[in-house]
Amino acid sequence: MVHIIENPPIPLATPIYEGMKAHSSVEIHGDVFQGPQGGFTVEFPTKNGVALHISVRMGSYGQNVIVFNHLARGRWHREEHHHNNIVFGRPFCMKIHNEHHKYSVHVDGHHIGHYHHHKCPKKIVALTVRGDIRVGKIHFENFKHHNGGGTEVVMPVAVTPTPVVVAQAPPPIMVPPPQMVVQPMMQPMMQPMVQPMYPNIQPIVYPTATPVIYTQPEVIYMDGYHHHHRHHC
Repeated sequence: MVHIIENPPIPLATPIYEGMKAHSSVEIHGDVFQGPQGGFTVEFPTKNGVALHISVRMGSYGQNVIVFNHLARGRWHREEHHHNNIVFGRPFCMKIHNEHHKYSVHVDGHHIGHYHHHKCPKKIVALTVRGDIRVGKIHFENFKHHNGGGTEVVMPVAVTPTPVVVAQAPPPIMVPPPQMVVQPMMQPMMQPMVQPMYPNIQPIVYPTATPVIYTQPEVIYMDGYHHHHRHHC
């Protein structure tokens, strides 16, 4: 999780809750201009002192150095001077990383120096920045709480993509070609010849009896229509 403050006004004082734990870091992105302070100061105060004091001196007092110190029991202790590679008007990034027994300070990726813990980092209550500096943004990384002001950004987590398993295509189904079945030529079936059998024709003998007399059909009338009954002899 990263907490970001963008374009804060200077001087800046922003709270830090429950101090700095191991592997927490603060990145300050900005640039230095020529002003009355002759540089700028970054501090991590506690309730009764300063756990880490970083003073960037841009030629003030004849010094072009980065100074580490701390304030305890009401007095400053011995300064530690380190090389200063910050240039007027050129953007820079200062990173303060809290390790197990010391702070590690880098500028633009170059290691400036270490400063051992003289006060417990968990007692830090704020971050302050003052002096001749314009700050574009400040990153708070790996802090337990969202500190005052700014926005909270959740860093994306790299997720290994799930491999796509492509199923093998089923083997092709071999369809045998149709077989040509050659039917043998069938001889046409010969219909048997049926000889009609004619019965022996007997001569017709006409009897000499009384001839048949055909009468007229009987007509029956029924309700407007008539029905014929034929009488056959």
